[in-house]
Amino acid sequence: MSELGRLDIGQGAIVAQGLCMAVESLPGTQAMLEFMRDHRDLRPNPNGSKGVLFKAPKPAQDRRIDLPTIGPDTVRQAVEADLAGIAWEAGGVILLERERAIQDAQAAGLFLWARG
Repeated sequence: MSELGRLDIGQGAIVAQGLCMAVESLPGTQAMLEFMRDHRDLRPNPNGSKGVLFKAPKPAQDRRIDLPTIGPDTVRQAVEADLAGIAWEAGGVILLERERAIQDAQAAGLFLWARG
């Protein structure tokens, strides 16, 4: 992620089975998750691990503005993309509607992990 951030590409990526399946770019997280939803058959082993969305600020990003954000919509979109979970840099990502996001993730069997 740090190399993507250094190149100013985006704040997120989806990895599955050791492959980078999607990278967030100008259209944002929703477009990346829609791509993954529509192309989940790109995973080498359809019955293998589902993949993880990872979000983090860019290395030189001004943390006073434009911090990466996830919330219930991100959880719903990750479920639709058939991901196993969402991970993010602890303290570097805003979690909107925390209780609802956690409840929605638990109900869908999706893990949430703030990586320290």
